[in-house]
Formats: sequence, C-alpha cells, structure tokens
Amino acid sequence: MPAPFPFADRPRLFGVAVSHYQVEGGDPCDWTEWEVAGRTRGGACGRAAGSWERYEEDALAAAALGANAFRFSVSWSRVEPRRGTFDEGALERYARFVVHLTALGLEPVVTLLHYTHPCWFHSETPWTSSASVDAFGRFARHVARALGPAARCWTVLNEPFVLVLGGFLDGQVPPGLASGRAAARAFDNLLAAHEAAASAIREVVPGAAIGVAHNMMAFAPARPRNPFDRLLASAADRFYNRPLLDAFGEGRWSAFLPPFTRFAGRRPGLPASLDFFGVNFYSRLHLRFGAGGRRIGSFDYRDATGRGLTDNGWEIVPEAFLPLLREAASIGRPLLVTENGLADAADARRAAFLEEHVAVLRKAEAEGLPVHGYLHWSLVDNFEWLDGYGPRFGLLELDLETLARRERPSAATFRRLSAEYLGRPALRP
Repeated sequence: MPAPFPFADRPRLFGVAVSHYQVEGGDPCDWTEWEVAGRTRGGACGRAAGSWERYEEDALAAAALGANAFRFSVSWSRVEPRRGTFDEGALERYARFVVHLTALGLEPVVTLLHYTHPCWFHSETPWTSSASVDAFGRFARHVARALGPAARCWTVLNEPFVLVLGGFLDGQVPPGLASGRAAARAFDNLLAAHEAAASAIREVVPGAAIGVAHNMMAFAPARPRNPFDRLLASAADRFYNRPLLDAFGEGRWSAFLPPFTRFAGRRPGLPASLDFFGVNFYSRLHLRFGAGGRRIGSFDYRDATGRGLTDNGWEIVPEAFLPLLREAASIGRPLLVTENGLADAADARRAAFLEEHVAVLRKAEAEGLPVHGYLHWSLVDNFEWLDGYGPRFGLLELDLETLARRERPSAATFRRLSAEYLGRPALRP
C-alpha cells in the first residue's frame, strides 16, 4: 500500500495556516477563562478575526493567493461544550468549510488540538490523567466522522511540547501548573492521545495522513567562544527539539532540564501512528550560561544576522532553518512546514522573509530532504495569545474595527513563490 503522504494527486502543498481561537471569535474555553482571570498581557480575544462567519471569505482569499492548502484547527470547546455532549451544528459548520476548501482546490489540513480546551477539560479529564486519552480519542472520532474523506491530512497535535512547557512547567498558559512531574505525565498522555486519535481517524477515513506539528527552535551560544554557552545551547537543542522527534522516531524519549525536571518514557506503537512530521519554525535564541539561583542560564533574541528583529522582537534567521529540517528528517518521515512567518505590521520585511525561507526548501530538496510543503503563518492578522493583537503575522491585514481583510504588498511575493514551488517536479516519496 502506498504511503499516505505526500498525496499522489497533490505531491506538493503550498498554503496558509490559521488556528480556531486566534481567528474565529466568540469561543468560550479555558483560554477565555484565563483572560477573565487577568492572566494575559494582551487582553481578551473577543471577536478575533470573525472567521467563524467568514471562513469561506478566507478560503477565497487563500485561493486568490495561489495556495493549494489551508491549515485550520477545530475548536474542541465548540464541538463538545459539555463532556459527552457534541454540538452537531458546530461539526456541520466545519464540514461545510471542508467542502468549500476542496471545491476551491485547497487541501484541508486539519488540526485537532491547537492549545485550547473545553471549560470542563482540566477539572474532569486533565492531561495529567489517563482519562484525557479517551476523551481526546472520542473527540477525534466525532470530528473525523463529520468531516469525512475530504479531510485526509491531519496534524493531530500542534506544538504539544510547547503546551507542556507553558501550561504544566512554567505556568504561563492554561492550566497554569508549575510541576515537573505534572509536565512529564501530561507529555506522556498527549502522546497516547495522539495514538488514540490517529487510530480513530484512520478507522473513519482510511488512507488519511496523520502528522504532528512541532515548534523547532534554533539555539546559539551568546558568547560563541565560551564553552559553557556552547554546552548550554547544545543542551537546549536536545531538551527542546529532540523529545518529540525521539518519541515519534523511536517510540521512546528522555530529556533533562536542570536542576530537577526529567521527561522520559516509552510508547512502542507511537512511530506507526505518524505519516509525516510537521515543522513550525520562527526564530533562534541566544543562550548565556550563569544566570544564578535556580536558573543555569539566560536567553534573548538578538539581531545577529543584521536583518532587523520582527515586531515582537524575534531574530530573522533563515540560516538556522535548514539544520532544523535536517534534524527533523532524521526520524525518516516526510516533512511538511506547518508554520513559518513573522510579525511585521508595516510589511517591510515579509517579502524578503518569504523569499529566503522558501529558498531554504530548494536547498533542502537538493540535499534529498523529504520536504513536501510549506504553510505560511498566517493568512490573516489574528489574536496572538499572551501578546493579544499587537503582533501582525498576516498576508492579509485585518481592520480590527470592521474585520475587513486587505492584501498586504507581500501577498504578491507569496503568490509568485507559490506558482514557482507548485510548478516544480514532485519529489519522490
């Protein structure tokens, strides 16, 4: 049986990405409760980009950009607002969107967990409990049944390690825990939930391609000649980038964050649940050894390449992209760039950013790396979690008052790059 990804009839994907909470608006969930509690810097999400009513408009805009793929996520809180009670109207809304995407020639890339959870989840079936696995598998089955065979590409989990670090170790996002033991349990259960969801989706949609989206960060020594900074940067790469790669590549993982946090486990069936590996890439951190106290070092973004920092202070460093793609390819799965973009309200750097990062894909192909697609973050300006509406990542500029969309000048560069990328011969699977 041929591998499900890349698809024989669509061997290359070039498109855009959004996530439900960041664009839909009006979605009560654990993040809404976080906002009410005053735990964010950027205020409330509110209407977001109004995409719950405007998804078809967004799809038309993506098609006009020359895209052939559209990544979106399904809101678990909309679909299952109370445990065990599913909203058929919400499921039908997503199903209509999938039909609309395919009619426009856009491959739906469906994400099931993009950070938010139903309000009942953390008290009734938290990720620290094995009950979360059954709950998520049931949700996946309902969504797969609703969307049907037209939804054949799935990134089941978005950045699960980021969720674990932010929500269970650092306490910055829901559920706001700060426990290494809880973080390790949550990571194990998230991986088990991926297995359960993959099984449910494949049962309902035979031939579906199952992936995971992993945020991969580059790390560099703040003082390149300092051996401790170099060791710290190497240790950061192993801790941050490797656990998910090892889990899906080998079925086991082990990572240590001094002084007390260890992630370790085995799930022998996990590699078989994955058809492709998604890479989210944005920037690089510079690490300095010797912060003192409980911390062994500090980190910052810096403009080491001279391209200028993004609006939210991130380094633009396409040179770091290829090594991370090599690292991701080491587990022997086809790759899909599931997110890549920058905050640039003035649109002063986005065109060059697109040119340079898509050029990396050509280099990757020349090396024989199995990169089969690129999804730009984001189609439209949206709610950027703790930073609210400050950072502007969209190819489409959003008017926050009217919710009208307008193409930024860099959209023309995206359109040209899409035509060039999709016009090239397909890679061998």
